[in-house]
Amino acid sequence: MVRRSLPLAAVLLALVVPSAHAADPVQRVEVRLVVEGGDPHPLIVRRIVETVGTAAERLLIGRDSDVVARQEAALTGVLREVVDRVVRGYRVTALSFQPGVTTVVQVTAQPRAPILGETPVLITLQSVHPDAQPLVRALLEPVLPDLRRLTVQLPVEALEWAGPIIERRITEVVEASVVGFSANGRIETTPAPRIVATVAARDARTVRDIGIRFRSSSIPYLLLTPHIPQVTSMAELLRGLPVSFASAYRERLEALIGERLAAYGPVKDYAILARPSLQVAEVTYVTVLADSTLYRGRLEARLNFGTVAPVPDVRGQLGRAFGSLEPFVEFRLIPSNLAWRTLAGVRFELGESTNLGFRTRLDGEDTEAFVVHRLSPDLQVRGAYFIRADAIEATVTYRLTDFLSWEAVANTRGLLYVSIVTNL
Repeated sequence: MVRRSLPLAAVLLALVVPSAHAADPVQRVEVRLVVEGGDPHPLIVRRIVETVGTAAERLLIGRDSDVVARQEAALTGVLREVVDRVVRGYRVTALSFQPGVTTVVQVTAQPRAPILGETPVLITLQSVHPDAQPLVRALLEPVLPDLRRLTVQLPVEALEWAGPIIERRITEVVEASVVGFSANGRIETTPAPRIVATVAARDARTVRDIGIRFRSSSIPYLLLTPHIPQVTSMAELLRGLPVSFASAYRERLEALIGERLAAYGPVKDYAILARPSLQVAEVTYVTVLADSTLYRGRLEARLNFGTVAPVPDVRGQLGRAFGSLEPFVEFRLIPSNLAWRTLAGVRFELGESTNLGFRTRLDGEDTEAFVVHRLSPDLQVRGAYFIRADAIEATVTYRLTDFLSWEAVANTRGLLYVSIVTNL
């Protein structure tokens, strides 16, 4: 019994305890690639490595690493044939394994002529006004070198599989560089190699219509409104732009329109300072802040509401600017009794949004010092101190249209009323 049990025990021991010479199976493949003559773009290198890695995994994963070592010549021959067939444009000149749990596949590939270098990039813009195209092109200019390098050391034959990679990269680069735009790219090889990128709006929301509004504290609106068609033409460059793009680059678009306003005949002839302000949406409003730098005129009618509100009046003001200083005279007509009041004063500008000054009635009724600050093209606040009455007055003005605005007025003597102001 003992003699029979010994061989049985030896057999069981051999089954349970693995041989000391057994090798681990291949669980992972790592590809190391060398391209003769220099590497192409990293995206191309990555795709070649991924392709070789996928083929090598199918061939090697699960095989005993010792078997891989013994059959290296046959296995490399199979892998070389697969890679030559799949990776068009390249020829495998050397291929070897470093067998193990992680098997390293070393590949040397040679590109087949003809081989591309840096390729010129042609940008075409769809539905972008010619006056806005320089801005879009300027934003794309920094990324053009990266696009040109996409084809460096790339065989023409490889475009069969590398073309979609390059086209996708063109789309990604344009979308990351210019808000609201995308691009379709293609590679042309005849008559000469070049990359063509067709750039168009990506967002569905584009500027479809344009409205023009004027705001002025020194020019009657009756003189400004006839110029709406010309200013609309200057703002046509906005039409078709993605709303997100116009919002992101609002200041640069305002500068482009401002250049056209500055070159406009009446603006130059009458020394007018015209500054555009954009409210970007599918219907974009261009508000032009227009003020004369020489002779200034203002004309308005006021209708006041309140238990102790002043009587309605019509006001006209004429001034002459000397730099930031503007002396002026003001005439007021009281329609209820056809009385006239005459005032004189001076205004001093502190920047584009703030001015201060004083004015006095020539009959000696009262003198006021005031400060005005414009918060936006449609909203401004005003503070005044009446010396003889010893009262402080605060006014908030909001413009509803070019010709109509409302004011809320309060002072320290308990006076509170609302005015509708018509700007003529």
